[in-house]
Amino acid sequence: MKTFKEYLSESKKLYDFKIKIAGDFAGEDKLKQMLERFVVSSFKKTGTSPIQDLPLDFPKIRNSQVTVYEVALEYPTTSYELHEYISAGIEKGPDYVVVRKPGEPTEAYQAPQDKRTGALLQDPDYTEVAKIDTKSYYGTEYNTSLVKTLNDDLKAMRKERGEVIPSSADGKTTNEVPQNNTSPIQETDFDPRKK
Repeated sequence: MKTFKEYLSESKKLYDFKIKIAGDFAGEDKLKQMLERFVVSSFKKTGTSPIQDLPLDFPKIRNSQVTVYEVALEYPTTSYELHEYISAGIEKGPDYVVVRKPGEPTEAYQAPQDKRTGALLQDPDYTEVAKIDTKSYYGTEYNTSLVKTLNDDLKAMRKERGEVIPSSADGKTTNEVPQNNTSPIQETDFDPRKK
């Protein structure tokens, strides 16, 4: 039978992070030493970007380069906690440090895209546009289903309040009311011309 330590060592989980630091940064050793608190499994500098007017992920910083590190930690932590710890430890402001998990939606827009061939305006079929079913957004079918849904909701609300829901047989128009064929003015024998 295995001991608890063996089970624990087999179930070892790594927590991956991408650390981006804006500006000149030469404290790679200090950063690695700080991260030892979280038991570093791997630490790799993936690159440094050229100086950019407005670096990606750093909207408040201008004319700076960005150094990116990929780190795998054994001790669980959050991106926010790591961000605060690193920005205080390397003595840079919080605006100069970004910590993200790989696969976050904010990282998805930075993934390389397929190269487009040809001009977009020369594509008569607009193949880059998503196919949309227009019947789901407007038209007679959409309006009919919307009115039906609203009527069903109204009936349900009236039923909840205990109101009497009129049926289609309850409503009558003036054409359906029985008509009298006699004049409201009565005939008399009196003729004012004959006096």
